[in-house]
Amino acid sequence: MRKSEVKKYYDNYINEQYSIGVNDRIFLMYEKLKSLGLSSTSSVIELGCGIGVVTHLIRKTVTVGKIESIDISGESIEFAKDKIKNDNVSFYQGDVTEYTPKIKQADFVTLFDVIEHIPIELHEKLFINVAKMLKNDGWLLLNIPSPESVKWDAQNNPEVLQIIDQPIPLELILKNCANADLEIIKFENYSIWVENDYNFVLIRKKKVYENKPLNLSLIQKVKRKTWRIKFKKFYKY
Repeated sequence: MRKSEVKKYYDNYINEQYSIGVNDRIFLMYEKLKSLGLSSTSSVIELGCGIGVVTHLIRKTVTVGKIESIDISGESIEFAKDKIKNDNVSFYQGDVTEYTPKIKQADFVTLFDVIEHIPIELHEKLFINVAKMLKNDGWLLLNIPSPESVKWDAQNNPEVLQIIDQPIPLELILKNCANADLEIIKFENYSIWVENDYNFVLIRKKKVYENKPLNLSLIQKVKRKTWRIKFKKFYKY
């Protein structure tokens, strides 16, 4: 599949994106960002931003920090620029597998429903590129349809699939993370419209294990001691 064909497809996909707007999936992604500490001063690189629907939500929280949003479709980028004019939000047309952001290292990098539309042979390159974009304590948020749901659509509902729409198994993500010195912190199979239709993956730069003692609060210490006492009472002999 030529890059020019993919670009043309998404140049013509604007009306579809606009008609969908902020659906349940998009709002859930915004909620996940906030749960991870998205704040007014956060820096965010949004890869595969489309017409800026997620950007529209992120800018409500990130009012001081920087948001940099990228998409392969120049038409989508122009549409987003026309709708979102915040001084701290920038839109750029580019290929996310090789794009070099203006934000040197970000608190958050997002790939929301993107990598299933990128040829698998480019995924290793993509993950290596994304790793360069993250702060040492930054988060990469990855959301994709579950492989099973993509396969089901291919057999039963192919008209809903985009120009490239492929199942992405966890094993492939693990491999590409390892090659890019990234590590998966959380994997979640969850449901939006039908059971088990989406996978969410939380990723960060690989850290050196330091064997640090926990700094427990007084309440945590009391809880642990209470459970030890209860256990001894229960198994008393």
